[in-house]
Amino acid sequence: MPRSPAHWRRDLAAGEGDVPLDISYLNLRTKELEAGGSLFDVNPLGQVAALQLGDGSLLTETSTVLLWIQSQSGNADFRVDPDDPDYFQLLRWIAFCATELHKGLFRVLFYQEATDEVKDRVRRLAPLRFKTLEQHLADRNYLLGERFTAADAYLTWFFVLSGKAQLDHGIYPNLESYRRRALSRPAIRDLIDQDRKKDREMGQGILPA
Repeated sequence: MPRSPAHWRRDLAAGEGDVPLDISYLNLRTKELEAGGSLFDVNPLGQVAALQLGDGSLLTETSTVLLWIQSQSGNADFRVDPDDPDYFQLLRWIAFCATELHKGLFRVLFYQEATDEVKDRVRRLAPLRFKTLEQHLADRNYLLGERFTAADAYLTWFFVLSGKAQLDHGIYPNLESYRRRALSRPAIRDLIDQDRKKDREMGQGILPA
């Protein structure tokens, strides 16, 4: 599975769910894999997430990969099965992160050809999304209550890079408490430290110091 420090929301999920993955680091600029070959050899679109299963079939799209990872977890607190009343809430918040935060904000803010004017307009869309999260987190520690799920892995990834995107969420106390709580989880902290080191070694400068 290709892995770049900018694209490891599924790795956060795998770490929290204790799901082993065979990872190949990706140079985001050249699309070259550390294990050899190119990301285009795995996914013709040259995009991650891309997960090759044991039978040789390929899963792409972050939402799909996250759902597969959490379905393989033996951690009953992390895994949300389709017959669980919270399952559709899991789908809801993964979709929210994918469309409202990842594609809705990051896709433009990290696009090199977008002008500063365009990026500033996109940043003005953020408060409504942050208010939605702020209200939802008023009476719960995580998106689905007291359990950290694959949806939280996606949202935690957003917070790792939100500062680099110059997004200010400091005025939302529930959201800030969530951010600190999620980023202090041992598995997540260890993964961030590991990938920050790898990011420096590869000279990409993706992750903030």
